[in-house]
Amino acid sequence: FSLYIYLYHIHMMKVLFFLASALSLSPLNAFNILPSSVVGQSTKRINHINMSSSALQSSNKPIAIMVDAEIKPDRLEEFLDIIEKDAIGSRSEPGCIRFDVVQNQENPCKFFFYEVYQDAEAVKFHKEQPHFALWTDFKASGGVVSSVSHKCHGIFLSEN
Repeated sequence: FSLYIYLYHIHMMKVLFFLASALSLSPLNAFNILPSSVVGQSTKRINHINMSSSALQSSNKPIAIMVDAEIKPDRLEEFLDIIEKDAIGSRSEPGCIRFDVVQNQENPCKFFFYEVYQDAEAVKFHKEQPHFALWTDFKASGGVVSSVSHKCHGIFLSEN
């Protein structure tokens, strides 16, 4: 019986995080959308997850940004030139730990960027750099089909 309850709670957590995503809420703030009568005992153990965005931003953990971008086929060569300059420039920034760009094997116009910065100040510095402006200008000019960024905290990161 307790295994059933455990599996039910796991399922409900997945539903909750899906709903938070659909409502454009941070998964870490997902518990805020539940009425207090629903929260009950099961979520009290994980209430430490329920933090405000400002508390997350003040964390000392590295900040990871994962970007899922699809580029217009007729702008692919231009994009490759721009993203190479952005990646090389970013890697030379003092607060940049990692900046990787990978291409989807099934769709050559789909790319993922994996960026890791020491802290929020390093992210702010990054966004002020001319090589970052190349990417934002490319997006603004209509070179992308879609671009979605996910901001995360680094938990278990490689050292290289």
